[in-house]
Amino acid sequence: MPVSRREFLVLALLGLLAGAAYFVTCRLISSPADVAMPAWVPFLPILTIPYLLQVVVSYVLAMYLVHRARRHAVFKAYFLSLAMVFAVWLIHPTRMRRPPAPPEWWNWPYAVMARTDLPVHVWPAGHILMPVLLIWACWYERRDWLWWLVPAQLVGAFGIAATWQHRPVDILFGSLLAVVAGLWFGVARPAAA
Repeated sequence: MPVSRREFLVLALLGLLAGAAYFVTCRLISSPADVAMPAWVPFLPILTIPYLLQVVVSYVLAMYLVHRARRHAVFKAYFLSLAMVFAVWLIHPTRMRRPPAPPEWWNWPYAVMARTDLPVHVWPAGHILMPVLLIWACWYERRDWLWWLVPAQLVGAFGIAATWQHRPVDILFGSLLAVVAGLWFGVARPAAA
């Protein structure tokens, strides 16, 4: 069943509230533990756009999953895994220093992001939750999307690390939380189809 206008508006509002909660909690934490990016991870601020698109586009695409029960399972899993991520952020706040924006004009998206998004909430990565859940759900009902969605999500996931938002281990742990929540709510369950 296609997403209704009411469901779309509710999910959009919940997404905006989650984003607002993220920015509010960034400013509320005190004494975060410093973590460092492994030396082998490159710094590629040019990947800011794919990274930011991944965050927003994954959420919107999940609204267009065909089967209502699976769509609901994906969003329930997303918000449960996001709540787990927020709990870790609040109990064990982390910070990772990011390099300054290089002077070339094409790095302006990174410069804007670095000014507005504080370098905190590093462990675990919340940005990977919906991409993992979306690809998982698409395996069951939108396989025709996977030929472009998987490469786009891989570029976005690489961008999460290459813009020094999260370390690879943070992305891995965030992915694990998404899978646990997805199993809990039955993203793969035939009854969700």
